[in-house]
Amino acid sequence: MPTGRSYLASNGVSIEPPTAAKYGSHWWLWAHDVDDVVKRDWEVCRKMKLYVFLPSARALGVLALKSHLALDCQVQGIDLGRGDQLAPEYLALNPNSKMPTLEDEGFVLWESNAILFYMAARRSETGLWPSDLRGQADVLRWLAWESAHWDAESCGMVSYEKASKAVLGRGPPDPAFIARGEQNFARFAAVLDTALRSKTWLIGDRLTIADFSIGQLVPSAERMGLPVGKFAAIVRWYNQLAALPAWQEALVTRQEAMTAWLSQRDSFRGTA
Repeated sequence: MPTGRSYLASNGVSIEPPTAAKYGSHWWLWAHDVDDVVKRDWEVCRKMKLYVFLPSARALGVLALKSHLALDCQVQGIDLGRGDQLAPEYLALNPNSKMPTLEDEGFVLWESNAILFYMAARRSETGLWPSDLRGQADVLRWLAWESAHWDAESCGMVSYEKASKAVLGRGPPDPAFIARGEQNFARFAAVLDTALRSKTWLIGDRLTIADFSIGQLVPSAERMGLPVGKFAAIVRWYNQLAALPAWQEALVTRQEAMTAWLSQRDSFRGTA
């Protein structure tokens, strides 16, 4: 048997030995099994970890890209309705108390567009983050546009009032903000539609993280009653994005999570 009271596994983890009844004098078999288990656990710890509220539109893009790139990334669900984002251990990762958040061997990143970039840059051969200067500038332009206008002033504004407020317990929707978001949607959807009329994807013939970023809000925009169908180029572009196997997988994951979350919420209300 190993000397002392514990065995030092190959990654430096100290583990208490089992009783002699299981392995008898063949302690080296136990040591081999321990190493296998510890190595597997160690690899899990070394994986990227993505913290997301799965029913959210803002989880869709990063989930789809993770699958599209076949990244070895653990998905850790958090519940915004339960207040998981306010837990001290989560605030230590993301002081904004929002999601998504990515953790990769001690490196922590928040903001969905930054996470999309980080993931794509790890698979530079895919071209989802362009290698040429103009391609990079074009993608950055659309990521900035998504954050400032498509999300904050139109799709995201309406979704926040009609859905997110209820999840977060922040009161009833504000009709004035909904009306403003609807007006802004018409303005910015026209910009997007015009840009897509002569292009397969946002920056031309190549799929990039800009498509993942802007496309993730389209399903929720439709669900919130925004007139996406009036913009033919957006519909054509989104349909081909939604045809990607990774996108379909992310949509199913999101819908299943939303159904489960709503069921749990209704069950809780029924017993409260």
